Amino acid sequence: MELTPRSELESRIARLQARLVAARDAEAVFIFQAADLFYFTGTTQDAWLVIGREGPPLLLVRRSLERARAESALEHILPLENPREIPRLLAGHGLGGLKRVGLEFDVLPVQQYARVGRLFPTMQFVDASALIREVRMVKSPYEIACIRRAAAIQDRMAAKLRDVVRPGMTELALAAEIEAEARRHGHQGIIRTRRFNMECFFGHLLSGENGAIPSWMETPTGGTGLSPAVGNGVGRRRIQPHEPILLDYAGACDGYHADQSRLFSLGALPDDLVKAHQACLDILAEVLANLRPGAKAGEVFARAVALAERLGYADRFMNTGPAQVSFVGHGVGVELDEIPYLAAGTNLTIEAGMTLAVEPKIVFPGRGIVGVEDTVLVTTGDPEFLTVTPRELVVL
Repeated sequence: MELTPRSELESRIARLQARLVAARDAEAVFIFQAADLFYFTGTTQDAWLVIGREGPPLLLVRRSLERARAESALEHILPLENPREIPRLLAGHGLGGLKRVGLEFDVLPVQQYARVGRLFPTMQFVDASALIREVRMVKSPYEIACIRRAAAIQDRMAAKLRDVVRPGMTELALAAEIEAEARRHGHQGIIRTRRFNMECFFGHLLSGENGAIPSWMETPTGGTGLSPAVGNGVGRRRIQPHEPILLDYAGACDGYHADQSRLFSLGALPDDLVKAHQACLDILAEVLANLRPGAKAGEVFARAVALAERLGYADRFMNTGPAQVSFVGHGVGVELDEIPYLAAGTNLTIEAGMTLAVEPKIVFPGRGIVGVEDTVLVTTGDPEFLTVTPRELVVL
C-alpha cells in the first residue's frame, strides 16, 4: 500500500499556510472533502482537518481512528466522538478564538455548512476553495510518479482493447474486458471529480454514432450510458467495422489520475474521419507548443480554437451546437477535473510542474467522434508526455 510521505504532507501544508498568510483573510481552514483530505493528510477517513496559518495541523477523526493513524503521517490525530467537543479540542491545540475560517464552498454540503455554523455561531466563514485548489495545481516529483503509474494502467487498457475487440461485440462487453484488465493492474476503481453530480465509471468507451451523442456532462464526449439513471458512457450498441472506437478512460492509482484518449477502428475509417483525427493531432501539437510557464491558460485555448477554424472544424471542434464546450484541456491530480483549465476567458498562468490533460476532439453527428487526449507535465522546456500509449489511429 502506497502511503503519502510525511515530507509531502509537510510541503503541501506549508504552501497552504503561506497562501493563508498572503491572502490576509482566513485565520485557518476546515477541510472535509475526501480528495482534499487525502491531499493534505494521506487518508480519506471521516474527519475534520484544521490547518491554521502556522503550526501543525489537527486531524479530528470520527471513523476510523485506527486507520487514520496508520495511513497518515500527521502528528496530531485525535478521536472525535462528539462534534460539540471540537471547540475544546481546537483550543487545546492553540486554535481557540478563531474568528474567520475558510471552508470548501465549492463542494461542502449545505447541511455540513450549517452544522459548522451551529458549533461556531460567532465565526465568519469565507471561501477557501481557490486557495486549496491552487496549492494542488503544481505537482511534486512524488505526485508525478503516481500519475505515471496511472498512465501505465491506461496503456494496459489500450493493449487489451486491441486484443479483444471484435465486430458485433457490444460496448458493454468490451468495457468489461478492459476494466477487468485495469483492475488486475491496480486501478483504484473510483474516479474522483470535483464538479457537482459529475459521475462516470472509468470514463467513456464509445463506438460509432454513440460517440456523437451528447450528455449533460460538460465534456466533448457523451454517450447513451446503460440507462437514464447514468446517461453517459458505455451502452449496449454493437461495434461495427469502419467506424471510430474512442477509448477515453481515466487511469487512477494511489489516489492520482491520468487522462488519455485513443482512437481505434475495425478496418479502415472513411477518409474524412482519418483527416479529422490528424487535425486533432495537429491541434495537440499546437497546444503543447504554447504550454509554457508564463502562458495564460485562456490564450492557449484560443490558439487551439484558431487552428481548428483554419482546418475547417470550427463547428464541430469539442462537440457541436449547444453541446460544444469551451475548453481543450484540464488539470489532473487527486481529482480528474483540477485547475487550470485551458478554457475561454481563463487568466490563470501556466507554471512548471502542472499536469494537464489536453484533449482535442472532433464530432461527426450521427457517425461518431475522433480525437486524442494526453496527460502532460509542464516543464521549463517542452511539455513531457506522462501518458505513453502511441497516439496514432489504430486500424485492426
